[in-house]
Amino acid sequence: MKPRIFATAVVALVAALAVAGCGTDPGTGDGDGDGKTAGRIKFIAASYSDNTTKYWKDLVAEFEKANSGIKVDLQVLDWNTLLQQAPTMIQTKSYPDILNYNDFSAYAKEGLLHPVSDVLGQDLQSQFATTFTDKAKLEDTQYGIPFIASVRSLAYNKKIFSEIGETEPPKTWDDLVRIAKKAKAKGYTGYGLPLGAEEAQAEFSMWIWNNGGDWKSGDQWAIDSDKNLETVNFLRDLANKEKVTQPNPGKTDRSDGVWKSFSQGKVAMCAIMPHGTFTNKYMADAPFEWDSGPFPTNGGGESVTLGVQDFLMAFKKPGNSEPVKKFLEFFYQQDNYVKFNQAEGFLPVTTSAAGVMKSDPIVASGIELLPKARFAPVEDAKWTDVAAEARNTLGTTMEPDADPKKVLEDLQKVATG
Repeated sequence: MKPRIFATAVVALVAALAVAGCGTDPGTGDGDGDGKTAGRIKFIAASYSDNTTKYWKDLVAEFEKANSGIKVDLQVLDWNTLLQQAPTMIQTKSYPDILNYNDFSAYAKEGLLHPVSDVLGQDLQSQFATTFTDKAKLEDTQYGIPFIASVRSLAYNKKIFSEIGETEPPKTWDDLVRIAKKAKAKGYTGYGLPLGAEEAQAEFSMWIWNNGGDWKSGDQWAIDSDKNLETVNFLRDLANKEKVTQPNPGKTDRSDGVWKSFSQGKVAMCAIMPHGTFTNKYMADAPFEWDSGPFPTNGGGESVTLGVQDFLMAFKKPGNSEPVKKFLEFFYQQDNYVKFNQAEGFLPVTTSAAGVMKSDPIVASGIELLPKARFAPVEDAKWTDVAAEARNTLGTTMEPDADPKKVLEDLQKVATG
């Protein structure tokens, strides 16, 4: 989560990454299942829920049984730990063979990754829609392997809405302020605003896009644009003038901050994934009815949906392309891949899995939205640094005495420097 790691933290992180990436024996990659070691690969996976570790352990066991010459060293890390450790991999040269992460471009720029064509067969490559592969390329070569996807929308507590005389989610920012103030008057948080270090860049994306702003304008970075500053000032007013957010939104994380409070019936509205961790972990036993709708816009134009996809990527190591390819092809087999998405509640990124999962109307609605979704500029190698800095600094704009213009200008310097 920290874009800059102090010396005392580096020692611990290097040690952790050494366990994650060093000591592996990628072998020759020429195994034929005769019991000899064809390869030993290290896979670092992100934990999305309580289901994640069990899924991967079971899959690895099945894979090793079917490929007796290949061993998979699995490590599942929570996102906070992963976001802290992954940026140090380039510095420490402690790379896994396969990494599950939300960005790939910085590693690709350093020449550390296999092109996807080296580790996936053509039949599997053809399963990914351009919606995903266009955001998985650096300079026209695909390095990121689409893994899972989600879209975001605005969740609202129907019980609170009934209590304050509202029946529909807000379509405009003015509507949101009006409804949030009514909820606040009844003792609720009107809008849960998570600009803490977990995922501030995603929350910010939804707001700037629905105000006509963006991270980039064409090929140029536009973080410090007038539209984006207008958006920050609106959010500052929500927190400091109208006081309809939770206290300290700049230090509140999404999952165990806003989402947890929403599930407890304390928050009237917040941005959510209608699939995945939010629904499975937080809302399964919620004691009230809730729904979601498009994110409100400044002026009531067409709402922009935030699309999010995470990636798998394969690091170059001597002789590891074949065992890596076998493992990836095994994971993306229809039954295995569908099982992962159903367990975690995500949207699939392969056509075969989508064909199976769209029988669920909730999943089908998400799949329908994906082609219309807008994604962060992950294909730009600078995005890694920008996102890391944004996670750490966007929250500071919520402080009453902050200079939001300077924060955006400093982010722009990270992007253009």
